Amino acid sequence: MPLLFNRNAISDVLASHPEKARRLLIRQGHEKICEDLIEKARKQGIQYRILPADAFTKKCGTSKSHVCLERDDFIYTDQDDFLKKLDSVNTPFLSAFDGVQDPQNLGNIVRTSVCLGVDAMIIPKDRSCMINETVANVSRGAVEFIEVVRVTNLARYLDSLKKLGIFCYGLDEHAHTVLWEIDLKGPVCLVMGGEEGLRRLTKETCDDLVRIPTNPSFSSLNVATAYALASYEVMKCRY
Repeated sequence: MPLLFNRNAISDVLASHPEKARRLLIRQGHEKICEDLIEKARKQGIQYRILPADAFTKKCGTSKSHVCLERDDFIYTDQDDFLKKLDSVNTPFLSAFDGVQDPQNLGNIVRTSVCLGVDAMIIPKDRSCMINETVANVSRGAVEFIEVVRVTNLARYLDSLKKLGIFCYGLDEHAHTVLWEIDLKGPVCLVMGGEEGLRRLTKETCDDLVRIPTNPSFSSLNVATAYALASYEVMKCRY
């Protein structure tokens, strides 16, 4: 059962997705500063408990926080169901990740996706971090506001997207085409590599490979940072 410690994440679950909340836990002595969360839990009929410091630390596994929310496991979108409903999405903006294994990176990626209007994220079932407790907390609650599709075979799934008219652009620092030289106003899927970059088959499946111009003497961007820049470029083209 995931535990949320970030106040914003907890507040968002209580307000927008109370059905996912199990129980709110408060460290004794911090009731006053948690009044807003307690009130939200009361209104939604969600159980809450005030625990002595030792009991809170034992239950939540940390002495650094004073509030914790027990919530249901994250529910992924079925890969086949998602393809069927893409027709109803106006100019889809998707993103796919070829094996991001660092939960800190994935949490920041989720947060960027929600902030910049990405309709859904696609991750492989193997060689990839799941939406876990760390990802949920790093995302500051953004996991509650986006669909995540887990797929058996990423390259095959990208082929399915292409057949539906979605252009798949892989980000690669060695690509010849610069990101802002292409038309990003139509249906698009940004395809990002993991910490080790895009795999060969994934590269070959993409419609084109594009790069973000960087300092030639130090050209490698963190995947979460590169994704934020690329997502912003898509959003900018659509406004």
